[in-house]
Amino acid sequence: MRQVTSERALKRAARQCMGRTGAPGADGMSWRAFRQDMPARLNALAARLADRSWRPSPTRLVAFHAWGKDYRVAVPTVEDRIVHRALRNAVEPVLERDAYPPWMFGWHRRAGRPLAISAAARHLDSGLPWVADIDVAAASRGVGLEDAVSSVARFVHDGTLLALLRRILAALPDPLAPGSGLNPMLTNLRMTPVDHQLTGLAAVRMTDNYTLFCPTPKAADDAYQHLTRALAAHGMSPAPGKSKIWRPNPEDLYAAG
Repeated sequence: MRQVTSERALKRAARQCMGRTGAPGADGMSWRAFRQDMPARLNALAARLADRSWRPSPTRLVAFHAWGKDYRVAVPTVEDRIVHRALRNAVEPVLERDAYPPWMFGWHRRAGRPLAISAAARHLDSGLPWVADIDVAAASRGVGLEDAVSSVARFVHDGTLLALLRRILAALPDPLAPGSGLNPMLTNLRMTPVDHQLTGLAAVRMTDNYTLFCPTPKAADDAYQHLTRALAAHGMSPAPGKSKIWRPNPEDLYAAG
């Protein structure tokens, strides 16, 4: 919890948040306005987090249409975004060590399509040309508050931090609401039990896209069915139209759209 409440941790989180563009939340506070008195604001925020008087603000909901779909995004306030990021910074080193498999490349420090493609190329070049390619449908939907908190509690045992996490998520329209700074970490954690059922398979996961590398079409079909059952056991399924068995070149994998 000290890694969330210290001014140094909050300053780091604020700078990370300011590195990305973002509209104001429900209070209308912009990053430009927040920076005008940032040391004092962070000092006050650290004090409220330390004495547990901090409470999340309402989110601003934004709906838009893109890539042929309708999206609904929760926009937290600037201050809440800093808290989300600081909590994520405190938790993710533990998850990197204890939760995430080495072949997972999305939504964390090993994020990046080039690294995922390099891993895929090694599998393809080793004589595993057939790929069970499964894009998970709506990976962030259908998760309850207690399930989301429990996914973190499996690896982090600081009760004060978990109480803060519960307070943050209870204020969101959904625990894994798109737009929350905790969404990537919590979505990864939702899929971690599935990751652990792929031991012994040549696998790469890029965000919510699994690829299992196999020597024959039959082996790829068996791997596809195994992964489908593992996803179903945790309330998920392959996305129709995006999941298939094929022989790709590595650069054909993990492409947006």
